[in-house]
Amino acid sequence: MATTDAQGPARVSTPRPKAVALASSASSGSISASEPRPSQRPLDAKEGAPGVTGAGAGAGAGAGVGAGARRGARPAAADPLSDRATVFLIKRTLCPQHLDKGKGLSPPIEEILPPLTSRNDVDLQLYALISIILREFVQNWYNKITPDETFVAEIVQIIAHITRTLEQRLRKVDLESLLFDELPNLLDKHITAYRTAHDPPIHHPLTARPQEIYHALCPLPALSPVPSPGDPGSIAAQAKNEATYRQLLVQGVLAILLPTEDLENDCLTALVGQIFSELIIGNAVANKLSEPWMIYEILIIVSRVVLQKRMPGNRGDGTDPPSASRNIFSISALFWTILQWCFLATSFIRTVVAILLASRYVPFRTSRGRGTPSDVTDQKTGLEPVQAAILSETETEQAKAPVLAFRLWAAVSNLIEMDARMPWLHGTLSLLQWIAMTGPGRMADVDGRLDR
Repeated sequence: MATTDAQGPARVSTPRPKAVALASSASSGSISASEPRPSQRPLDAKEGAPGVTGAGAGAGAGAGVGAGARRGARPAAADPLSDRATVFLIKRTLCPQHLDKGKGLSPPIEEILPPLTSRNDVDLQLYALISIILREFVQNWYNKITPDETFVAEIVQIIAHITRTLEQRLRKVDLESLLFDELPNLLDKHITAYRTAHDPPIHHPLTARPQEIYHALCPLPALSPVPSPGDPGSIAAQAKNEATYRQLLVQGVLAILLPTEDLENDCLTALVGQIFSELIIGNAVANKLSEPWMIYEILIIVSRVVLQKRMPGNRGDGTDPPSASRNIFSISALFWTILQWCFLATSFIRTVVAILLASRYVPFRTSRGRGTPSDVTDQKTGLEPVQAAILSETETEQAKAPVLAFRLWAAVSNLIEMDARMPWLHGTLSLLQWIAMTGPGRMADVDGRLDR
């Protein structure tokens, strides 16, 4: 018993310096529960004696600040829409063997992948789209069969050949006639047929569905038969005809763009045709971009971007509306308003005169893209060079239409219903258009001063 009584107080009275430091620092509230315990770290000489409560608290606070600094020093997450992230996505999907694995710098995609167009920034975005399509619809099943990567490389080569050939053919297209005459003509016919279908001359019970009237006015193979909600067979038949029409359209395009040796490969043409017809045209264009909600979303994004660009410049506008309204009716405000309008009219007249003077040196529209007389002679065999040049010029003039005669103006007028809302303005503009094209000097006729 004497030994037990002597040993008991000796164990109780023996203090633990590190435990004291932990207790003191915990009482000061400097160390959180998630940080490592001070008893598990070796004490530094600068932290002071472990038995001093203030020194222990200071050491705990210093450790907490150091841990916070280490957490704050982590690099920020990379932007998934940046060019670096896009390049990484393209390399990981299309050429994983060229990824930078720490052994050296990875070469740029311009040296690895074939060019799609004549611009590298456009190629970057196109390759990102191709990478997503191939990853979601090709590699997810092909990689389960074999780890071979030549199949995807061949698809990329074919797509690059198609895009380069398409760009070369687009360079030879008359874009001004396509954008301002042919496409507005289709839009004008669509607007007229749509209004006719939704405003028929007959009334109930002899009225027909607007879809049937529109299809009768503008019959399209992809929209026949007209799908009816009460007839599931018509819906399935219309979807089948639309898919067949897309495949025929893509096969016709591939027959022009692909080389001969690739056209003889049925597997390649079938796969590339399915990618373009179903994934791009059917899924992305027909099922996404043509939907009303997608169009509204695009318009909202565009309007938001435009408003964000205008906000910094318009911060000072409208700061004092009452004073601005009072100054409108003052004499000085009227004087400055008239002076500003005079300056604006003078600048407009100077611009018009400068355009008319510079139009002398602008080449004729009919001469743009015209070949040499020798080329014309080769095409028009049996004619002299002068006769062939005259015939070619006559045919070009007949094919060309004046800018003021483009269907763009009629489509815009029909879209806003100018003939019904503002008939006098519509008649005045039509009269000025006719005078400019057929009046004295024919300034707006083909190759006129206003037409160049």
